[in-house]
Amino acid sequence: MVETMINYNIGKQIFQNLKGHESLFVKVIQHRTVSSEINSRRKQQNNRTAVFTLALFLLLLVSGSGIFASYGAERPAYRRSATYTSDAWVINFWNTESDHMEEELAQIAADGFNSIILVVPWREFQPGTAPILYNDYAFDKLDRVMQAADRHGLWVELRVSYTWDYYEEAESRLRFRELLGNDQLERAWLDYMGHMYQYASRHPNFYGGFITWEDFWNYMEDAPSFGTGSRSMDEAKRIGFQDYLKERYSLEELGQYYGKHFTSYENVHIPARSTPAYKLLYEFYDDYLIHLLEKAQKVFPGLSMEVRNDVDTVEALSGGQTGAAHYQTFPFGNAPDTSLMYSVSMGFGFHQELTAASAVDMMNQQLAMVQAYNGGKPIYIDQLLYMDETEGFAHNARLAPGERGVFLASISGVLRRYTNGYGIWSYRNYANNPLYNSQFALKTRGWDTSRARVVERDGSQQVRLENSGRISQQFGDRMTRTDTNDNHVRFTVDSDGDAVVTVTLGRIVREVEVHGKQEVDLNFGKISAYNFVSFTSSGVVYLDNIQVYNFVQDGQLYGLDGEELGCLDAMRRLNAMMD
Repeated sequence: MVETMINYNIGKQIFQNLKGHESLFVKVIQHRTVSSEINSRRKQQNNRTAVFTLALFLLLLVSGSGIFASYGAERPAYRRSATYTSDAWVINFWNTESDHMEEELAQIAADGFNSIILVVPWREFQPGTAPILYNDYAFDKLDRVMQAADRHGLWVELRVSYTWDYYEEAESRLRFRELLGNDQLERAWLDYMGHMYQYASRHPNFYGGFITWEDFWNYMEDAPSFGTGSRSMDEAKRIGFQDYLKERYSLEELGQYYGKHFTSYENVHIPARSTPAYKLLYEFYDDYLIHLLEKAQKVFPGLSMEVRNDVDTVEALSGGQTGAAHYQTFPFGNAPDTSLMYSVSMGFGFHQELTAASAVDMMNQQLAMVQAYNGGKPIYIDQLLYMDETEGFAHNARLAPGERGVFLASISGVLRRYTNGYGIWSYRNYANNPLYNSQFALKTRGWDTSRARVVERDGSQQVRLENSGRISQQFGDRMTRTDTNDNHVRFTVDSDGDAVVTVTLGRIVREVEVHGKQEVDLNFGKISAYNFVSFTSSGVVYLDNIQVYNFVQDGQLYGLDGEELGCLDAMRRLNAMMD
């Protein structure tokens, strides 16, 4: 790939040469100017921004219509968004091929959406933090998606700093746990945030971005592991919890919350989850998120944050239980709106089957409550969950299947009253595939291979296994294994003649006879102990689109293969009503 650096003087000359040639200018500003995986990206940003800002400003002065009128749709006053993951899912989207992107984005636009949400994992885009490193392939795909979206009149919203990715074997969430109290890591994160804004801003259809509380909640989930001894005291000091309490509570008040006597703030530790003092940790963490967003907004203007609408249960000082709400976070500084994940289960008890009427009424109450605490800002529902089949949440209240479409057809009034847009999470159903580079977009990266190579075939990257060839991938603990769900290996296979593919998942082996191109879905049954998959061949075969899964997230819009499902017509009607 040819990389180039454009300095300020060259930028002025570019404008002079391009005056009157706006279409060519568009191509220039979309040309990739970010160089290597290392710090050179950051060093170039100031010069690159100066070039594009000056040239764009001058061009708009001399062009009556301007770039944005000639290349891309008008910025929407109301967003109707679909989270775009092509035929993958958010965790491995950036390392997959997406070779039907044009058709997929055209379908999103045809369904009445005017924007897409891209979920951008922190580590996959910035794999190194000391020193700071950036991934070229991820930015290349970001360019490709944003350009394709613009061709179909779609704006792009970024959910930045997503927790999960498969870039390395170590859990990506550990970064987020370590972010609190680690100045060096925070500087790297802010560099990533600023880098994402500068990079995405080069595209005329960039709408903005948001972060979410849930991507930063790992610390709160893991905090009880510090115990209550000296290690916990050290941690309370390291993260600034002791200083926070010193500014707001007397030692006597802390003694009441902790149920013990303190002679110094240095003796205060991370509270046990079962004590009233855990409410103080929630307060501290909310305050931390507010200040973190304020820092990020300096490098990512207009950044919003999805708020935590849940009220967490804590022990009350007077006995019994009380709630720890997070209302102080709802305004989130100078954010233009409040982002929110909204599920129809909110406000209802467990194991309830809901009617559309009751769900609409509760939605009105819940959104009114959010707006009462956010200063009257509009709400952007970045995940509108009219159904949620996520494992582990089967106990939540849910709409009766026949009420889902009725609900979608009934919420336009509530949405107009409180929101400036909504987004759909499961536009296309996805499997919980733990594989990295499952479509060979990155050649054989992430795979162990023998007598195998990647070739381009039928417009797609495929791996060719020679006779006795083999590929395998270890995926460790990425897969949530269960004894209750069937485990599948799904893939595309082709051959020029007769062949046999042997598939191994853990200790179980299946064979497939291959006579030309076919789609294969092997059911390995209910197994709970496996951490790798392998393919061996007898004869020459071509493999692509490999998935290992035991769960499919269902949004009832499009299935795994893109087939239309039950809620699609209702979603199209809702989009039309909100146009």
